[in-house]
Amino acid sequence: MIKQQATTLSVTAVILQRKSQHIWGTDNWSLLGLLPHVSESIIQQAESEGEIHYLTDFVLHLYPLHCDAYYHNLVSGKPQVYVISQVDSKQMPVPILITVDYDEAAAYMETGEQVLNADLPENLCQWLEQFVLTHYQPEKPKKRRRQQWHDDKPKP
Repeated sequence: MIKQQATTLSVTAVILQRKSQHIWGTDNWSLLGLLPHVSESIIQQAESEGEIHYLTDFVLHLYPLHCDAYYHNLVSGKPQVYVISQVDSKQMPVPILITVDYDEAAAYMETGEQVLNADLPENLCQWLEQFVLTHYQPEKPKKRRRQQWHDDKPKP
């Protein structure tokens, strides 16, 4: 019997808001990580730099179709988790998605959405790796045909 692996995980993201040093500047936002993997010392240090926000009820979804992107994230040397948010009229980020798919995060960056990233915790790397090993189906190699640049028939 094959054991079905979970494809969703509820997480809490920890975000730091730093006030701008410039009179007309906007606040700086950064993702510290996911709970419970952000240490208490990191949170205490961050509290001295700005205001901490906890984004609860986030669900991280994994899809078999995106296994190639997950694989590339894992082998990148520094796997990342991404929180995608829209910026409201008060320059506050409104989180809409959490993902481990760089291609998806890059697509949102290209449309002007704010993307915050942090290191993916080790146990989530193992969860993601198990998902990729279970669901990844590499494409079969295709033999390329050489393009003909001229006609083989001689001209009369």
